[in-house]
Amino acid sequence: DQAIAAFLEMQGVPFTGCGSSGLLLCKHKGISKKILGYHRIHVPEFALIPRGKKPTRPKRLKFPILVKPLKEEASLGISQASFVENDDLFRERVLFIHEKWLQDVIAEEYIEGRELYVSVIGNHRLRVFPIRELVFREVPPDEPKIATYKAKWDEEYRRRWGLENQFAEGLEANLTRRIEDVCKRIYHLLTIDGYGRIDLRFKASGEVYFIEANPNPILAADEDFAASAMKAGLAYPQLIEQILRNGLTATRE
Repeated sequence: DQAIAAFLEMQGVPFTGCGSSGLLLCKHKGISKKILGYHRIHVPEFALIPRGKKPTRPKRLKFPILVKPLKEEASLGISQASFVENDDLFRERVLFIHEKWLQDVIAEEYIEGRELYVSVIGNHRLRVFPIRELVFREVPPDEPKIATYKAKWDEEYRRRWGLENQFAEGLEANLTRRIEDVCKRIYHLLTIDGYGRIDLRFKASGEVYFIEANPNPILAADEDFAASAMKAGLAYPQLIEQILRNGLTATRE
C-alpha cells in the first residue's frame, strides 16, 4: 500500500488516507517503536529476530513475551501460542513465524493492562474521538488477554470468551486528556495523516504503552473508528466527507 501511495504522491494525485511515509513507518513495528521510544513514549521492551538468524532470546527481554510477525496487520499471525513463557516455546514460535509467514519476528514484552483503541482524524490539526476498549469478560484472571486474530474476527470465539468492543469506562478526565495528547504526538511522530487508530495498553499502575499504530483503519459503520466518530457527533456520511476533505487538502512531497 505504501508503494501505491508513493506513486500517487509522485504524480501529484490527491488520495484519501495516510501518505506513504506514515504507511511505511507504521507497518514496520520495530521502526515505529524505536522512533517513539526515542521520544520518551512508553513502548514494550522488544527485539527483532530476522529470518536466517538463530532464534535466541536476548537476555534483556524478560518473560512473558509476545512473538509476532514484524509487518502483518489485523492481528494476522497472532494467537494464544504467541504468548510464551520459556525459551523452548520462544524458539518454537519464532521458527513457526519464520517458516509459515515468511517474515521477520518482533518479540516484545507482554504488557498486562487494558486494551485501548484511540481514533484520530486530521492532517495537521487533529481531532481525537472517544476511546474504545476491547474487554475480556470470560477470560480467567491468570490467562493472558491478547487481541489475537480470532479475538478480533471470529464471532463464535468472541462470544465464548466474552470479548466485546465498547467505549472505555472509568477513565478520569485528566487521564483521557493525557491519552489524547500522547496519541496526537504518536500520530505526528509517525507522520500519519488523513485518519488513523492508535492501539495502547493501559497498566493498572497508570502508564500508557504504545502497541501499534494503524493508518487507514477499517471504516465499516459498525467498527471502532466509525463508532467513535458517531459518539463524538460525527455521523457516518459526515465522517466520510471529512476523510475526503483531508485527502484533498493534504500537503505531501
